[in-house]
Amino acid sequence: MEIITLSDRCKPTQCKQECVDICPQNKRGKIAIKIEKNTAVIIKSNCINCLQCVYACPFDAIEVKRSDKEKIIPGNLKLKTKNKDWKKEKQPFEIDEEIFQRFNEKNTIFSRRMWDESFDGYKKPIFGKAKEKADMGLDGYTEIELAAVDAAWTIENLVSMREFHNDRKQTLTEEDKKKVEEERAKNTVKQVNYDVQDPAKYDVEDPKIMTQWLKKIAKFYGADLIGIAKFDPKWIYTNDRMDRPYVISEKIQYAIVIAIEMDQGAINTAPKMPSGIATGLGYSKIAFVRTLLSSFIKNLGYEAIPAGNSLGLSVPLAVEAGLGGYGRHGLLITREYGPRIRIAKILTDLPLVPDKADYKFTKSVEKFCKTCMTCAEKCPSASIPFNKEPSYKTYSMSNNPGIKKWYINVETCYMFWIENGGDCSRCISDCEYNHVPTLPHKIANWIVMYLPFLNPIWPYIGKFLGYGGNKSAKKFWKKIRV
Repeated sequence: MEIITLSDRCKPTQCKQECVDICPQNKRGKIAIKIEKNTAVIIKSNCINCLQCVYACPFDAIEVKRSDKEKIIPGNLKLKTKNKDWKKEKQPFEIDEEIFQRFNEKNTIFSRRMWDESFDGYKKPIFGKAKEKADMGLDGYTEIELAAVDAAWTIENLVSMREFHNDRKQTLTEEDKKKVEEERAKNTVKQVNYDVQDPAKYDVEDPKIMTQWLKKIAKFYGADLIGIAKFDPKWIYTNDRMDRPYVISEKIQYAIVIAIEMDQGAINTAPKMPSGIATGLGYSKIAFVRTLLSSFIKNLGYEAIPAGNSLGLSVPLAVEAGLGGYGRHGLLITREYGPRIRIAKILTDLPLVPDKADYKFTKSVEKFCKTCMTCAEKCPSASIPFNKEPSYKTYSMSNNPGIKKWYINVETCYMFWIENGGDCSRCISDCEYNHVPTLPHKIANWIVMYLPFLNPIWPYIGKFLGYGGNKSAKKFWKKIRV
């Protein structure tokens, strides 16, 4: 496409030189159109083909030229709203077929900044001046907020990178596919240029304030619960799934534990498939949150080691971080959601103030589980023990011995998953703590904590109110409106 001036029509002395005034390049100081010798002259090297001058000219003296044989009359551009076919077909938007072409992604502003040296934003990062703003002490421009906004792009950047280098192959020509494979073999695949910052270590003057920032940002990223425990290496696995030793830096001081609520309606269909969807979604959400939060910590210049089920034992870390207590079913029970959560952790040396274990709640959960056998009664694989008191009895090498608690027979549990065609969450759905954090639930928690002699009545109340799993999957899906 090329913009040209029709000298026989151009009359700059008889108009307001609208083309010069409206040109966005002119406003930026990169002159793309000017008046010379009583005519408008287009400077091709600076012209960005925005067509503003074409529309603005009162004499239709500026023309769009696609090729020597194909020209677009300016008048047609201005009359496009009068197209009768538009009204007849009721299209959602108007398209001038004479001017519209498929667009080249290379010309988007985010691509041009990588290659277009004529663009003022060439190779300039979006957050390039954020540090200057932070130094000015402006509201909403602190170094912590800068670290958080940069981290918020982490998942998008990772996914986009994968799409660009892997999924993109589905839309390449055979010739380009071969080139990509050749580049991969030579390790010369170019990376997409994102605005990832080079972190400078943030000076944490007050760990208490830093802790408040961390928790607020974690909640903003999507965490439902967050707590901080002092780092205790006894909860870290010795080796990973490939039997490689875990080596944790001596600088690590804290374990940040975050939790995500799973959908109650879906979980309550357990062991049916919707409960498995809720579980997988919970893990994906917690992966999203921990990835962003660990990026935030790294942007501040500190170490962050994120993990879901890997790296170490999540439940004891969560208990020490004040999120809840151990249940008969071996899961974390929280005040807010019971066991209906997924957990992740981040090890860090960021100066923080650790939380205390919720000792009263933890002990009330243990007392409650001594009299409540609901999860054991409802377990399809009979993998949850019925003994009143917690003990040191284990069932297989998959149990970590030495902790007094109710151990689960994880082998029979897993074998039921295989027979079920998917994982099972009956112990979560049938747990008497599995409720939404409403006022009645909070009152019930208080009664359990301070009036434990009433504990035996709760399973009966749960049955009377219809709590528990194995609900209809069809009814669950009907509740989702589309």
